[in-house]
Amino acid sequence: MGKKVSESEVRSEIIVLPEDTNMFGDLYGGRLVEWMDNIGSITAFKHSRKKVVTGSIDSLFFLSPIKLGYIVHLHSMVTYTTKSTMEIEIDVSSENVITGNKNVTTRAFFTYVALDESGHASEIPEIIPEGDEEKKRLEDAKNRSEYRLQALSNLRKNLN
Repeated sequence: MGKKVSESEVRSEIIVLPEDTNMFGDLYGGRLVEWMDNIGSITAFKHSRKKVVTGSIDSLFFLSPIKLGYIVHLHSMVTYTTKSTMEIEIDVSSENVITGNKNVTTRAFFTYVALDESGHASEIPEIIPEGDEEKKRLEDAKNRSEYRLQALSNLRKNLN
């Protein structure tokens, strides 16, 4: 039995505080990655209803700075599933609270693995795309999944 994208989709907003920034008043990249992993994990939990661990992060580019006092908008959704893994798309934008101007900050794809009680990969529901946009995301995600599997295989070979 599968699940619709909307059943596990998550949106969150966070205000950037002084402890989140560097000496220039910009959000630490690592803090943003932490927030992205958090929202991605929530999406993966909601989809699988199992313990999950982060397997990989794809294409993380910082396109615009996020300043102290800005609102960070995070949106995550499942785009692809295999037997035990989920690709989660996470989109981030920032908003200047004074002007209301919004900027796209990043889009990245996190992969999570669902685990059973003994820590082994565990079967999850497949994703059921609705509409042309979700179907396109699914097709794009299949290609990224193939690339990730090849990159992982190459990494394992090079490390051994």
